[in-house]
Amino acid sequence: MESAAKPYPQVERRKQEQRHPPKDYGWSLYLIIITLLMIAGYFMSFDKWYKPGDNIGYNMGLVGGLMMPTLLIYPLRKRVRFMNHFGVLPKWFQWHMIFGIMGPALIMFHSTFFIGSINAGVALVCMMLVSGSGIFGRFFYTKIHNGLYGRQASYKQLQADLDGAGDVKSNFSFAPEIQQKLVQFRDFALKPSSGDIDKAWIFLMVGVRTKWLSKTLVRDLEDVMYTDAREKNWNDAQMKRLDEMFFQNKKFIESYLQTIQDVAQFAIYEKLFSLWHIFHVPLAFMLVFSSIWHVIAVHMF
Repeated sequence: MESAAKPYPQVERRKQEQRHPPKDYGWSLYLIIITLLMIAGYFMSFDKWYKPGDNIGYNMGLVGGLMMPTLLIYPLRKRVRFMNHFGVLPKWFQWHMIFGIMGPALIMFHSTFFIGSINAGVALVCMMLVSGSGIFGRFFYTKIHNGLYGRQASYKQLQADLDGAGDVKSNFSFAPEIQQKLVQFRDFALKPSSGDIDKAWIFLMVGVRTKWLSKTLVRDLEDVMYTDAREKNWNDAQMKRLDEMFFQNKKFIESYLQTIQDVAQFAIYEKLFSLWHIFHVPLAFMLVFSSIWHVIAVHMF
């Protein structure tokens, strides 16, 4: 009976380091907390607990305003040579994102969610555009880098990851249908595109099919691996071994599909990130100038 577990081989271990790091739940939690505080602050503003010019309102605006110029430290640290030794770049990026959300939130609290003048309105609109575009930029960034604080990936690196994932035909020789669906998905996702419409269609459908196949193929895998074991009443030791092989095969399927998606979508995400830079950088400078003018106007008039 012990030999009955052999038809399901263990998948080959990948030699490359996994490109897909654990999800950053801390960032999601941070956004949720800031959003809830903003909603609560909006409704509290009707009770007039403070004004923009009193101690509470002024200090919130001061702290939030000081956070905004610090957003320039990260791009300067990244590009200006004499700043190369000013701290670790990923840490500056981390604070760039934190202050990019917290600063606008404090300024919104400072304004009591009300625009009192034209210069304040211009500064506020620039600030919200910069902050909002930063969230999109972070998403594009993670798609072309090895994690949030990793180095930029390349198409060749992703191809190497895919080639090093292992041979689908040998790993799933016991499940021809799963093997066929994986091969078909790879052929669809990585086929040469004839035009922009075709590229856009593949870009959109690859993500949808990755999620769908991740669920359906795992269910198929479970049926294939456990049906025979249940019918033959395998003992606990055999079932434990089978469980280990099942989870290894499951992990392979999910990682393989995700790597195919990364390869298929990489070029478009790289282009989107480049276009985002063209939009985001001028807005950041507009924000700095409009914020400075707002501070001058408040104290002069």
